[in-house]
Amino acid sequence: MTVASLDRVVRSREALLEALDAAPSDLLRLLPALVSTLQPRHVLEFGSGVSTAVLARAATELGDCAVTSVDHDPQLIAATSELIEPGCSVSLQLAPLVARVHAGRLGPSYLVDSSLFASSRPADLVLVDGPPQVLGGRATMLPVALDYAQCGSIVLFSDADLDGERDALASWEQVLGAAVEVHRPAGFARGLAAVILVAPRTAQIRLAPKRS
Repeated sequence: MTVASLDRVVRSREALLEALDAAPSDLLRLLPALVSTLQPRHVLEFGSGVSTAVLARAATELGDCAVTSVDHDPQLIAATSELIEPGCSVSLQLAPLVARVHAGRLGPSYLVDSSLFASSRPADLVLVDGPPQVLGGRATMLPVALDYAQCGSIVLFSDADLDGERDALASWEQVLGAAVEVHRPAGFARGLAAVILVAPRTAQIRLAPKRS
């Protein structure tokens, strides 16, 4: 790992811990605190809603930060667009859910068009708030997030105590080892997990299907 990469990981860890101290147990308070401490240039969200508006306002206050939110539900996209304040750099993308194999698991995945993202930069912060459990949940979403992130990026899972998500996180942590740091702060109603990407390329290799 280069010195610059190590510095990004350390700064992300410090930003996460500082934000958790400022806004414990409340995701909608944690998000702006984390944007303030981490100072991302691109925030990527899977699953839109009130959190999108919170992120958009925080990104606008920070400056030089864009938000991309992806959702499969046209009604949610329309409702979310009504929440976004004028002047915010936000891209709302309607993307169908498709079945894909990630890290040996078959599960739902958003069919995204990255050319429509609000920024071409890698995402420094990724919020995984979808797909909903009734449509397959988020057990394959870390490999998806890796495609758009970089060393030091933080991937947040908002419902980390749900059975499928909890099991997937435990499996990823075992497989990926030192390629990620997994933080599970207490107090969040449905659980929260924050995955700091230490070596995302290594993580992608370890999660790639083994060839026979």
